[in-house]
Amino acid sequence: PEEGMRFFDESIIYRDFNYEEVLKGKAEVKKFIEDFSFPGITFSTQRFDDGVASTCFTWEVVLEGAPEGSTIKGISFYEVNPETGLITYVRDVPESGIKPPPLGKLARQFRPAVGVFQPVAIGSREGGL
Repeated sequence: PEEGMRFFDESIIYRDFNYEEVLKGKAEVKKFIEDFSFPGITFSTQRFDDGVASTCFTWEVVLEGAPEGSTIKGISFYEVNPETGLITYVRDVPESGIKPPPLGKLARQFRPAVGVFQPVAIGSREGGL
């Protein structure tokens, strides 16, 4: 964790959908990262979309000894200060730890077509492509 902290700005704001509280400042973010640095946890990045002052990437967390298919996947958005190159904002959005997600399951039982995506014709939405 110590090595990675050099990439964060002192005024970092870190939001994780798992927690109601927003982490503010390097000290709070460092403690959060330290709390999640323990033997048997692997954080693997998957796909990156790199921008000039921000980036977004998908990830997967695997716990050693956990049953097959019990990983948690998510997506993170990182914003950097273009002048310093330091990270100033993070938003982590994990998938539901309950499979299938309870609200999605209920919605599909109520309306089976929910979650079935179909293409939309180009130009069919006002102001759209």
